[in-house]
Amino acid sequence: MGMTSYDKVIFLCIGNTFCSPVAEAVYKEIAPSWLPKAVSRGIVVLFSEPISPKVNVALSSHEIAISNHKYSMQLSNDDFTENTLFLTMAFSEKVKLMEDYGIENNVYTIGEFIGEDTDLVAPYGADNEQYDIFVEEVKKRVERVILRIESIYHEEGGENNDSNWQ
Repeated sequence: MGMTSYDKVIFLCIGNTFCSPVAEAVYKEIAPSWLPKAVSRGIVVLFSEPISPKVNVALSSHEIAISNHKYSMQLSNDDFTENTLFLTMAFSEKVKLMEDYGIENNVYTIGEFIGEDTDLVAPYGADNEQYDIFVEEVKKRVERVILRIESIYHEEGGENNDSNWQ
């Protein structure tokens, strides 16, 4: 296994009630089964809260199964291995993650990982249309995350035998 073969993906935002659960749900919906499993966690979860109801509405309107992730969960050291890929929604979250957990390897914003320099920003308090647009944006990015992980596996002669990947 090279340094870049990931065995787990963790999507992170500060509170784990909005952005990261959307990314987790999209990933679980569309990632091929041979890719690493994904979870979502919060960097600062003072107490567990239900995922935003608007998230569930937006996901189901996109026919994405609501993940089993019903409550926010704080990241803990048990959640990750040395080959975990950490994807934060925003740069400030990446910095906080690195500082609070001393993580140096395999940590990117979701934008950095796919070669875009913009953060994902949750439309807190916005109307349903904004939530829909947000879910679309997350979906586009997660699709590209999956393609990037696939291509890393292929470069390494990884585990996939499917020759018709794009």
